[in-house]
Amino acid sequence: MALFSRRAMPTVRTPAHVTPIGEAERDWLDAHVALVADAGFDVDDADALRRCYEQWAGAWRRVNPPERDDPAVMVNALGAAFGEFLTHRTALAWGLVEDEGGLDLALFRGRSDVLMRPVSFVASRWSAEEPSGAFLAATSSQLVAALSGPRRGRRARSGEASARR
Repeated sequence: MALFSRRAMPTVRTPAHVTPIGEAERDWLDAHVALVADAGFDVDDADALRRCYEQWAGAWRRVNPPERDDPAVMVNALGAAFGEFLTHRTALAWGLVEDEGGLDLALFRGRSDVLMRPVSFVASRWSAEEPSGAFLAATSSQLVAALSGPRRGRRARSGEASARR
């Protein structure tokens, strides 16, 4: 069974506005990706991102809850690294999406086809106390396969029809 169907994929159907990121967002992403790399994890390896998630989340959860630090830096770093991993393997690009949920970093293609909010995606798993980072490897594998395969649209179908005639 697939990890998720097209309907269950973490998407935003109709964003109000998507713009490419600027220098400030690029610097923020680079700094957070560097945190993962500086911790000894290869940011170009989905399995390394899984191990990073498991190590950081496990260490954080072992701390007595009232004594825990805010995990935002770790979550942001993992989300940024995961998003960068996907941009290196697909035609996805970073953008700022503004919709009913507010303003957020997202991966999109085309003008407004927002496919994922990597930081929010990691944050939801972290807050749900997902013990395994396998979701990172599985999701990246699915997205890379889905976005690098042949396009299935009207053009492909009409081309197939004319080839059969």
